[in-house]
Amino acid sequence: MKQPGFLMAALLSTWLGTSSAVVSAAPIELPSLGDTTSGVVSPQQEYELGQTYLKYLRSRTPTVSDPEVKEYLDRLIYRLAEYSEIKDHRLNTLVIDSVNLNAFAAPGGIIGVNSGLFFNADTEAQFAAVLAHELAHLSQRHYARNVEDAKNKSLPTAAAILASVILMATAGGDAGAAALSTTVAGIQSSRLRFSRQFEREADNIGIQTLAKAGFDPQAMPEIFENMNKSSRYQSRPPEFLLTHPVTDNRISDSRARAAQLPAKGTQGGLDYQLTRMRLFVLSAEDPARYARQLKKELETGHTSSEEITRYGLALASLEARDYKTAEKELTVLLEKHPRNLHLIMAQARLESVTGKTDEAIKRLDSALSIHLDNYPLMATKADILIHAKRFKEARNLLLKLSRNRPDDPDIWYELAEVQGQANDILGLHQARAEFFFLTGNLDDAIKHLQFASKLVGDNYALRAKIDKKLNDIFKYRQKLEKS
Repeated sequence: MKQPGFLMAALLSTWLGTSSAVVSAAPIELPSLGDTTSGVVSPQQEYELGQTYLKYLRSRTPTVSDPEVKEYLDRLIYRLAEYSEIKDHRLNTLVIDSVNLNAFAAPGGIIGVNSGLFFNADTEAQFAAVLAHELAHLSQRHYARNVEDAKNKSLPTAAAILASVILMATAGGDAGAAALSTTVAGIQSSRLRFSRQFEREADNIGIQTLAKAGFDPQAMPEIFENMNKSSRYQSRPPEFLLTHPVTDNRISDSRARAAQLPAKGTQGGLDYQLTRMRLFVLSAEDPARYARQLKKELETGHTSSEEITRYGLALASLEARDYKTAEKELTVLLEKHPRNLHLIMAQARLESVTGKTDEAIKRLDSALSIHLDNYPLMATKADILIHAKRFKEARNLLLKLSRNRPDDPDIWYELAEVQGQANDILGLHQARAEFFFLTGNLDDAIKHLQFASKLVGDNYALRAKIDKKLNDIFKYRQKLEKS
């Protein structure tokens, strides 16, 4: 695998274009807001950069693989995108496994959030406000416009601006700001003013998206104010505030804009709160201790939502192998919400670990007959089949999931594991190749495809498929190396 520094340099060069002459040829005016064309960076170049960057990010950053969390974020992003000004709906999301409060947008439709954003956004509307803001950065092509603004600077300066923008968007502002001030000292003040302009644009457009999607627009100043208050008691501000500075004026401006929009929007629904609680449980270092905390909250009434706390207690008890408590709490919840998918999956997991595999599968199949090809339901069923050592059934289900979500490395990783358990060595190498390609490890992807090619025998159709995949990866690697 190429070193991360090489890959970052390659993707930056790819974004700038194939020739420096393109950048320095003729004066190019900044595009108007929402303009989808650019003389320096085309939308397709942005998309290709985003896909390369996504591989780079996956290779060096721990992510949350839980299907319920991932699918929730996907649904919310596409709900917001429908009402946004974004033109290209080829979007990719990921949840970074970090309690630090952060969210970012990267060129080519990449939207990332830290799990810490779930922990700090009390309502779905507040969570959606941050995502709407990031979608506005994408729809206004702020990254491409950064390159265009550097058209009269040297190429190294333009590359440095790109590097600092991406670094600040993902790793936190300190390192990116240092790179920016060191490399682009002569234009630092204008860069910062331009950045504040982008933030104002993203606030203005994002809050309109939020309202059109049916959320309370006041959620945007609320989440900004909450972040600002929390930072006063920390030695280091949240990463989001380092990359998106929130001032009192900015909060006031967003509150004034929200007041001009219809106030009939919602604060959000049960789905967000259940997803948020699931992340709390998955992040708990000691599930048994967390279960005791939640139980005490229920007993004392010190909870903002009895149902959400009860759900958390059920999940934490399940993780701590206190199956009696888990069953008790889930029974109460399912009586009130018998069709809720989060509860159905939790109950199926409980049935699985208590030796009731057939009941668990029946429960999930019943839900799947209504929610066809639902990702979390299918993934939960696959996990239960694996637990029951029914590896071939699990493999067939994961193969279907891999066709539904071909760009999801988590599915390919689990499929590779199951292929091995099912003694399908050819399939194991194919799945591992897909996983390594999606996580930026091109050398290992090639290696596993070469292993697969040796095992294919007389299946010429499959050999042609493997050879094409190999050829595509070789071309992709050559393009990076030439960039």
